[in-house]
Amino acid sequence: DSPLVRAVERLTGHAAGAAAFGTEGPFFRQLGMDALIFGPGGIEQAHQPDEFIALDSIHPTIKVLQGLIREFCL
Repeated sequence: DSPLVRAVERLTGHAAGAAAFGTEGPFFRQLGMDALIFGPGGIEQAHQPDEFIALDSIHPTIKVLQGLIREFCL
């Protein structure tokens, strides 16, 4: 029911789901805050010795961040 999650789902065209890896998300949730972990790249490459982000994944992430700023900050 989070407005933040609904906005990201709308902006990305993807449904949110749970992720089974370590983030600060649960601590934010304990404080009553919405927690959303997303960004460019894939979890398959994250925190690996050869971690990388494909350049073609950066622009779509910028577009989502711009949309979130317009919706929640301006």
